[in-house]
Amino acid sequence: MTIHPDRCCEKRKSGSILLELNIVFMIMVVVSATYCNVGQVVLKNCRKLLADIEIAKAVRYTESTIRRELSYNTTQVKLAEDFNDRDQIICRKTFQNVRAYWYLSNGMLYRKTLKDTTTGINPYSAPDIRITRFKTILLGKEKIGIIMNFQDPETGLERRIAIPLLLSNGSVVQ
Repeated sequence: MTIHPDRCCEKRKSGSILLELNIVFMIMVVVSATYCNVGQVVLKNCRKLLADIEIAKAVRYTESTIRRELSYNTTQVKLAEDFNDRDQIICRKTFQNVRAYWYLSNGMLYRKTLKDTTTGINPYSAPDIRITRFKTILLGKEKIGIIMNFQDPETGLERRIAIPLLLSNGSVVQ
């Protein structure tokens, strides 16, 4: 009499054994640890990514304002330094008797406007982002360069930008 191979040994009908449960549990722990590690990396880099987006917004705003003011609304530009050896830009505007001074103070870029006897000072950078450097370079008779460093105080992320400006309605004077 031949015994069929499936019937030679009684199969266990009790379910999973402890070894199988331990293997499944260890796989679940490894997968969970991997997901937690990936989640931490994503959250850590998310703050830097958001800071980079804020810096990019501040750069676009500051660059467009400076470009509009200096390229189109200025007849004369003088590159100078103030009493603290910080670079500043002195502009004579296209309007009568209006001068503007662009300078860096306490991490903010300011424009001081003088018209006859009245004076106005306006900040021209985002309050959440600090500007740590403002350097002006003479590139030609009708062209200047501005180098600025933007920094996010929370993450310490810093970006440097260089802006070449062509003075469409004016020139650089010494």
